[in-house]
Amino acid sequence: MNRKTPGTRQGERTPGRPCGDSNIRERLLEVALREFSTHGFRGVSVTVIAKEAGATPAMIHYYFGNKQDLYEAVLQHALGPILAQLEAARSDPPVDEDLLPRFIQGYMRLLAENPAVPSLIVRDVLSPGGQMRETFLKGFASRGGSGVRDLVKRAQKLGKLRADLDPDLATLSLLSMAVFPFVGQPIAGQVLDYSLAPERIEVLAEHTLNLFYKGAST
Repeated sequence: MNRKTPGTRQGERTPGRPCGDSNIRERLLEVALREFSTHGFRGVSVTVIAKEAGATPAMIHYYFGNKQDLYEAVLQHALGPILAQLEAARSDPPVDEDLLPRFIQGYMRLLAENPAVPSLIVRDVLSPGGQMRETFLKGFASRGGSGVRDLVKRAQKLGKLRADLDPDLATLSLLSMAVFPFVGQPIAGQVLDYSLAPERIEVLAEHTLNLFYKGAST
């Protein structure tokens, strides 16, 4: 998090703040996402990330803290917007609107626009002994999973999904359908003819929702 000294005017340099490009934090996040998704948490150093971003390790320490803090910031940068939308939908849902389709469409668009994110999660979260599994579980998966389950329950109450479905299993099925095309793309993409290009995601999302809703509809 960008640390700002209380009382400092906007744009004024704070004590100890590195001089230079104002976009350096964004570049560090972009490079870190690429390097972590390619080499894993253990396989890349903050020195390499800083060098690739045209920065220094001291700048990583200033903006983020340590290496694990940087990894968490990368996840927050990539997944934070969709989680914020999900939490807003849970706290103040529009009357009589099924919000599940909107969330799935947004989530699949996010994955299409950030293709390194699925690789990041597979490498350091899902793989045996994943270094960042607990971090992802507590900070992101628990929030996202429970939020989608709430949307499933809401769809059931609205009569859009069968009331006899187990909400946890229905959530598992829907998220599996939405995420696997991205996680499995290195293999499935060579066997099955589908595209993850951003302009084609609406088609894939519509297919996913159509299949889920017709299989689970009243």
